Amino acid sequence: METILYIALCIPLVPAILASFKWKYLTETQRWFSIMLWGIVIISFFGELWLRTSHDSNLPFFHVYILMEYVFLLNIFRTMFKESVKDFIWLILVIGFSLIWTINIFTGVGWWAFPDYIHVLEAIIIIGLVISWFSKMLNEKIISRPERTFEFWICAGLLLFFSGNFLLFIFSKFIILTIETAAYEAIWKIHCILIILLYLLYTLALLWVKKPIK
Repeated sequence: METILYIALCIPLVPAILASFKWKYLTETQRWFSIMLWGIVIISFFGELWLRTSHDSNLPFFHVYILMEYVFLLNIFRTMFKESVKDFIWLILVIGFSLIWTINIFTGVGWWAFPDYIHVLEAIIIIGLVISWFSKMLNEKIISRPERTFEFWICAGLLLFFSGNFLLFIFSKFIILTIETAAYEAIWKIHCILIILLYLLYTLALLWVKKPIK
């Protein structure tokens, strides 16, 4: 169990480092994505450091991680959809989620509880955006080989991760409090596998970034 946990913790470094090497060839969307990856790496590192040095819960870092990931993903989708979605829609999605996140922290579950409902809300919004993007690509047929694009693999990874984890997010408190150790470890092992697959697909997305031909 520990091995797969460490792999899941360290795997974001793979696409983050690759993005750094390809930085000068990246589009606006891809650069926002790269910054998000390094934000995830930094938050994960300090969260693990806190856990090991204070022996206290690192859930506050997870709350910050969710908000940071959501805001960056929303901005990435904004650049992917371009003018087909009005700016005020993105503004509503950012401000609305941020307000709910803030209320949840200061008047709801607090910093030290698992952010299950916030994670569910993030999952619903991201899955909705991913499905909308796939639908847009199929209807417009602008891209002849979408499986050879950065955007396709980002959306594939997000759909796999959030849909695969959806029930886990909903019933996380029940799982933590009531399920026996063996079943609990098996469930979180599946979660770790989904994290690893997500970042492998992120890496594959970045591998499709090519040096522009002059």
